[in-house]
Amino acid sequence: MIPTSTDPHAAGPDQVQHRRYVRGIIATVVVLAILCGAFLVLNTLRGPKLSSATVDRTLVTSQAGQQLRLFANQNLAKVTPKQVVVTPATPVTVTNTGQVIAVQFDQRLDYATRYSVSIDGVHSSYQNQRATFSYRFTTAAASLYFLDRADPGKASDGLDSIVRTGLRGSASDTVYSARHIQEFVVFSRLIAVVTIADDGTDRLDLVSIGNDAAVEHISLPRSGVIENLQASPDGTRIGFTFGSADQPDELMTVDLTGTHLVTPLLGLDGQPLQILDWFFLNGSSSIVAQAVDQSVLLVDPKDPKVSTPLGNFSALETQSPDGSAIVVADPLSRIALRLKDLHETRLYTHEVGGNQTFGGAMQLLSDAGGQTTSIQQAVVPDPQTGAYVSYLLYQRGAATTRILFGGAQYSGSIDDFHVSPNGQYVAITTVPDFATSVSDGYAHEPRATSVSTIFVDVATGTIVRSVDGFDVTW
Repeated sequence: MIPTSTDPHAAGPDQVQHRRYVRGIIATVVVLAILCGAFLVLNTLRGPKLSSATVDRTLVTSQAGQQLRLFANQNLAKVTPKQVVVTPATPVTVTNTGQVIAVQFDQRLDYATRYSVSIDGVHSSYQNQRATFSYRFTTAAASLYFLDRADPGKASDGLDSIVRTGLRGSASDTVYSARHIQEFVVFSRLIAVVTIADDGTDRLDLVSIGNDAAVEHISLPRSGVIENLQASPDGTRIGFTFGSADQPDELMTVDLTGTHLVTPLLGLDGQPLQILDWFFLNGSSSIVAQAVDQSVLLVDPKDPKVSTPLGNFSALETQSPDGSAIVVADPLSRIALRLKDLHETRLYTHEVGGNQTFGGAMQLLSDAGGQTTSIQQAVVPDPQTGAYVSYLLYQRGAATTRILFGGAQYSGSIDDFHVSPNGQYVAITTVPDFATSVSDGYAHEPRATSVSTIFVDVATGTIVRSVDGFDVTW
């Protein structure tokens, strides 16, 4: 006989099982809540943690103002520059918002160098438990291009080559070959190449970097000669001077984001700007140009009517890596002209070993703190024989001089030089024995067939590599 209950609240087997299930769920939720609370308290007590970080290891070597971005697991209180230590030391600017700290490198970093960034005393915005964030990264190795022309004495129809290589080892690859390459500039995915046609006029092509090496011919306004080919820092524009027998040199640009039409840069009068020299300003999309009347202008190529007169000078030469200053000249000396306030600093070639020097081409490295740093070609003449000794000098301030290359033991000639974007290396184009050298016979800018380029570490003066070629592009 099955027992029964007269209690209306008595539970049956199904109800009992249901209640047990509910109690189990509640108990599980309570345990999870306790665990979550415990983890939350533990996490709070330990302070914030670094979750991840990002940095462009290539761009930090070629452009100032790049950032290392650090991501935390909590919203953070304000971080100050005093909390940040970078090894090797380099100046930084620090900002943070929410869970992100941005460490901005004020200068370009060295190639192939391991950097350590440590931020001490990091704490959340709602409690004071402090932690240290540490991150390490290695910057990209230097990648560069140079022009290796064929020796006309060995093959009159030989191909010139644009070669890509690095500063360590001897590995290299040819990215493009053609007859009579005059000059080139490199973008991220293409190369702009000027070649000399058989009639002595120039041709401009865009060549893709890759296995297909597709070539796009750029139509020029007329037959003429291209010189001083340059690429804008943002990679969106080509510029060059273009002249012919019956017309003076004009500054032309090609917008790579548009229809690739060759367009003359117009002056304030709406006519093509006739120029003596020019360059794209580092860190911007602007152009610095010297007109034929010797006036120097800062021009926006997108809107040439927005031009800033910088003064009248006998020459326009170069600029600092960050574009904050340019080098001009008057009859007395070279001048570092600071663009933000047009402040002028006289630049003089230093003596070497107590001997007077005569200065050649100069590259401004820095104009910070009222103290200019530069690299310059110089010669010391012998008044008795007329011979001279060539140098490449590192100059800092009014007194410091260090010989990077050359001297009495070097019998060759220094043709020109190119400093890497971060100022770490200088590529020196040389002819080992100028007296016996043979020209390649090009219509403009001919070079010796024995020309080579030597790469020197600016900090130590050490030669790190040499290549057979010239016209180095970093």
